Amino acid sequence: MTSSSHPLEKKFNAPATDILEAIEHGFRAQVDVRGKLAELYLYPHLERLRAEGRILSLQWHDADGKPDFEILMQNGRKLRVECKNLRSNEAFSDKRGCRVEIQKTRGGKDKEGRKTRGYLADYFDLLAVCTFNQTGKWAFRFVAAHRLARRDDAPQVLKVMHQVPLTGEDEFWSDDFLIAARDLKH
Repeated sequence: MTSSSHPLEKKFNAPATDILEAIEHGFRAQVDVRGKLAELYLYPHLERLRAEGRILSLQWHDADGKPDFEILMQNGRKLRVECKNLRSNEAFSDKRGCRVEIQKTRGGKDKEGRKTRGYLADYFDLLAVCTFNQTGKWAFRFVAAHRLARRDDAPQVLKVMHQVPLTGEDEFWSDDFLIAARDLKH
């Protein structure tokens, strides 16, 4: 490794080409990388809003039990944002748009044996959905979490699959973070 090596090359004691080769041969690794890339490309979008004074502060988390981003809005409200990717499987697409799967990557069961991958309806305030898997562009659609459907058998938990229109201001979905943020329940 050279002194200009990427930190991951040093951490894994492997050249970048080998790391990329390993990712290429690992479906789960590719899903994980696309998820982290979506967050990486959402961050400058949010940082631009902070630099313009449209949001006051921004924190990017990578920890279980925390939303992907926490944002302090101008009105003093803390906004929790979760970032997800559209499904890449064409079977989940139709003329109304595509679908996003809203559940945690890691799962398990609680003491009573209930599944724990689902998000509680109040876990985050706003969902940012990256359209890359369908469009090839690192663009986002936003929706207030209270607009997302809940499970019939567990109304405190969000449904797993949600339809996402790919363009325009369609009902509650927007290309504009601030428009979606204005739709939050107070």
